[in-house]
Amino acid sequence: MLSVMADTFPDSVTWTRPHGGMFVWVTLPDGCSSQDVFDAALQERVAVLPGTPFYIDGGGVNTMRLNFSNSTDEKIVTGIGRLARVIKNVCGT
Repeated sequence: MLSVMADTFPDSVTWTRPHGGMFVWVTLPDGCSSQDVFDAALQERVAVLPGTPFYIDGGGVNTMRLNFSNSTDEKIVTGIGRLARVIKNVCGT
């Protein structure tokens, strides 16, 4: 997942590089709503989790969580490619 993200996501998007667990935490450019990305990604049959519920102060509007433990490598490559297109369209990057 990380290598496909590096190849396809805009340079303005950052993410964690976990050494275990099940998730990658993604930070979108300032001003880009992960809820908007969520809505558009669903139309492309890709599910992401907006980060706002993980912030007690209502922050995290431009963050999201991606699960890498529940899919095949092939589906991850396809999904991340779709998500990259969505991010570029929604965030204007």
